[in-house]
Amino acid sequence: MRVLVTGGCGFLGSHFVKRLVAAGDEVVVLDRLTHFGNLANLEGVPHEFVQGDVADAVAATGAADGCHAIVNFAAETNLDVSGLAAGGFIVTDVFGTHVLLEFARVAGIRFVQVSTSEASDPSTPPAASKAGADLQVLSYVHEHGLNASIVRSVSAYGPFQHPAAAPASSIVKALDQDSSIEVPAGAWVHADDHGAAVELVLRDGEPGEIYRIGEDDDAVRSLGWEPLVSLEEGIGETVEWYRSRRGWWEPLKSGPAVGSVEQQYARRSPG
Repeated sequence: MRVLVTGGCGFLGSHFVKRLVAAGDEVVVLDRLTHFGNLANLEGVPHEFVQGDVADAVAATGAADGCHAIVNFAAETNLDVSGLAAGGFIVTDVFGTHVLLEFARVAGIRFVQVSTSEASDPSTPPAASKAGADLQVLSYVHEHGLNASIVRSVSAYGPFQHPAAAPASSIVKALDQDSSIEVPAGAWVHADDHGAAVELVLRDGEPGEIYRIGEDDDAVRSLGWEPLVSLEEGIGETVEWYRSRRGWWEPLKSGPAVGSVEQQYARRSPG
């Protein structure tokens, strides 16, 4: 199966791309390569890369051409203040999702929206935009019969998470200061378990269904999903990953990621 993964150079998107490639699928990645998209996350992973914005109909539909499914990880982050000031949440999450849904409708292909548990009760601009995107997905299912599902998850953690995001921010701070690590309170899911759930939804999910990860997750468990990584085990392994990958996260921590493909390839470090 040929799958377009938008936001595939980000934290969770890159984990999912690796999972699909390992399963033998052909993957096209569409990513704008902003502060939280990093080509190094997919180093050594066979895929077709397109630099572009999901809200750009030409770039998005060009990347999706010939694909059998779209999995939409693309989203602005509440850590990106410039995106908030410019209304980036609405442009990326709402209009970008609309662009992808229109292509999926016309092409008659599978669509999976990767959302957040915060969309269930939105109280921030990012959550409100994700909720708006989710509503669009459901409307396309009911109005056009689109084969689309939604995944909403609690917060995720694991290797390749940007050092500005929790709990990676706590981990790198502790490594810099040689101090103990405190994981913020709340529900957490390992990136590998998150990717496994999204893959199951992609392959076996029902149209119009919202599959929740980490809370009220009977629907995704009915597909055969079970979290395999305990928080204690996962945090320990994640700490060791960051300890041995300073060359990956220190440049990100010290400044914004560069924007061009050529610059990112030039700054990639092994491992």
